[in-house]
Amino acid sequence: MESEQFVILVADRDATVGVVSTKILASAFSTELNAVNAVVRVLIEPESISKIEYLELPEEVREIEEVALVATRAEIEASKLIVSFSGVNGRKLGEIREHGITAPAVNLCQFVDILEGFACDSLNFRLSAQEVIVNVALQFGFSGGSSICSICEAQEREKIDYWVSIADTCSRFAQTVQQLRS
Repeated sequence: MESEQFVILVADRDATVGVVSTKILASAFSTELNAVNAVVRVLIEPESISKIEYLELPEEVREIEEVALVATRAEIEASKLIVSFSGVNGRKLGEIREHGITAPAVNLCQFVDILEGFACDSLNFRLSAQEVIVNVALQFGFSGGSSICSICEAQEREKIDYWVSIADTCSRFAQTVQQLRS
């Protein structure tokens, strides 16, 4: 397992999506076969987690045992990547930028496609998995990724398969990170 923690912050503009997707992403990285020391935390006020109203979630998502934990100051400072699923929470991002945090922020639904393509094309590189992800995220961010994708559109139409798509995205991301680590 990589010794350095790979801190991923979830800063979603929708609090429910942020909390649920944090649980899903943490679960995707919690398998015993995963060699990446990933720490997934949500950027939300601690008291807000207990106020989240969980809409109808598919059984696969409700069964996830991971708990969404709020990012500590140290975790925010150590963050390598900031992700969202229904668009980045601009206020939260602005707050951490004011404290000098420069981790790239991406919509994971779109970013995972770019990262998978890069992982397939780059079998021989000497960067750590974390360095590759951050470099690709920086390039992706400058290419103008949008906050609306087909997965986000499903949420806006209140489709139940939205959460299954989020779970698939998180799983694909964890698998790609593992592939980059190998």
